[in-house]
Amino acid sequence: MTRKAYPLYVSALRRWAYVLIPTAVLGGLVYQRVQAKKADEATEKKEQAGRRGGAAAVEIAIAQARPLINSVQAVGSVVSPYSVGLSPRVAGRITFLEVREGDPVKAGQVLARIDPSEANAKVYENQASVSEARSRLAQAQATVQSNQIQIEQNIRQARAELASAQAAYTQTKTANEGALSDARATVAAARADLTASNALLKNADAQLVAARAQLTNQQTNLKRLQSLLELGYVAAQEVDDAKTAVASARADVEVRLGSVESARAAVSRSQAELNAENTRVNTITASGRAELKVAQARIDQARASLTQAEANRAQTPAYQENINALRSGVDAAEAQLKVARVGQNDTELRSPIAGSVTARSGDPGSLASPSTPVLKVEFLNWLFINATLPLSESGKIVKGLPVEITLDGLKDQIFSGQVDQVVPSADATDRQFLVKIRIENPDRVIRPGMFARVNIEVDRIEAKVVVPNDAVTNGKVMVVDAEGKATQREVKVGRTNRNDVEILSGLNVGEKVVVLSFSQVRDGGKVNITAERLSDGTRRPIEAPKKAPGGRPGVGR
Repeated sequence: MTRKAYPLYVSALRRWAYVLIPTAVLGGLVYQRVQAKKADEATEKKEQAGRRGGAAAVEIAIAQARPLINSVQAVGSVVSPYSVGLSPRVAGRITFLEVREGDPVKAGQVLARIDPSEANAKVYENQASVSEARSRLAQAQATVQSNQIQIEQNIRQARAELASAQAAYTQTKTANEGALSDARATVAAARADLTASNALLKNADAQLVAARAQLTNQQTNLKRLQSLLELGYVAAQEVDDAKTAVASARADVEVRLGSVESARAAVSRSQAELNAENTRVNTITASGRAELKVAQARIDQARASLTQAEANRAQTPAYQENINALRSGVDAAEAQLKVARVGQNDTELRSPIAGSVTARSGDPGSLASPSTPVLKVEFLNWLFINATLPLSESGKIVKGLPVEITLDGLKDQIFSGQVDQVVPSADATDRQFLVKIRIENPDRVIRPGMFARVNIEVDRIEAKVVVPNDAVTNGKVMVVDAEGKATQREVKVGRTNRNDVEILSGLNVGEKVVVLSFSQVRDGGKVNITAERLSDGTRRPIEAPKKAPGGRPGVGR
């Protein structure tokens, strides 16, 4: 090999070494991995062979009587129900600002002040304008006051006279109506008497006719008896009796004639009384009309006097308009003063709510403007957690549902809250709807901006027997007795939630059921309990009993 070719040979060897050495190392590692895997498989096969026919390792749960709760989980952020950014309404230099982030404030508390010099000057200027306007108004009112008093006095007097005339008219009318009513009542009574007298007259006439008929009858009977007496057919006594009856009937006719005359006299008297009362009614009516005309004339005169007195008011419209204009000037000046005082108040920043300062962007001496908040105050006594849920859960969430809350930064604590608001509309982008959960914050440990996980309880039943869902397969469970023997048993399941199921029959409280097995569990076979699943879903390991000398199990921890 020549000296010139030797460097090329060395360079080629180096290149091959760079390729072959890593390849050899990688091949060795692969070989070791394959051998280790084969060894593990062999070991596992040996362990499986050793476990065949032995106790299966299982995780169990104990059937309990406890509430079965259906809940909905979500995440959200803590926000304050009231968050206010305070900025001045007028620009100026800050002269007072002592609160800082974290300081508690009360509603109405002055938190900052802007230089009030310009606002105070406007207040003083407008106070002078108000005083001047009030002085001009007082002078104008004094000028017209005396005339106005006289006019109003005349009007009051005319109104009094009109009221008196109206009262007299009413009194006269009432008196006339009363007298006329009495007279008409008397007329009615006289008419009733006349009617009664006519009735008596008719009755007396009827009785007279009856008496005359009786007399004629008795006279006819007497003649018949006298004829019979002459023939000797009747006794003389019968004729005498007939004569007596005729005399009695004649006397009765005379009496009835007297009654008729008396009744006619009564009718005449009643007619005369009725005529007299009718005349009295006419007299009262005519007199009342005359008196009412006089009273009405007095009313008309009083009303005319009132109209004239009220017409005198037209003498002062110009004065009144002037007073109105001056009063408007006073109102305008006072309004300007109120505006100036509002501007004076605008130099103070007051907290509208009770809460805590959460941001500050200014200092005394710096300039403040209406567009930039100087302080931010948030209400912290209670807070909202804004959580979003899919629309599929909207039918379950209603106001008042209890909520279990955990917060990042406070993971060791579980807080309670309740659904306060359910926004009825969903976001059109992600089809999620907003739920506001209220959480009390008396110790102020919860702060806006925290990330929260919420568990909203939508349903709760008091179940008599509850086991994990993993324990039930096709309506059957594996029950482990005190000797570690597993027995398959059929059960009737009820309601269920994400983790647990209600057992209606087939299982009792306190019995152990298999929830997880590391090999097949045979009905009637032995099991080795390695862990217990608790009601909160956590796992409690259980150590196997130690073997005593001679191969027998000892007492485990």
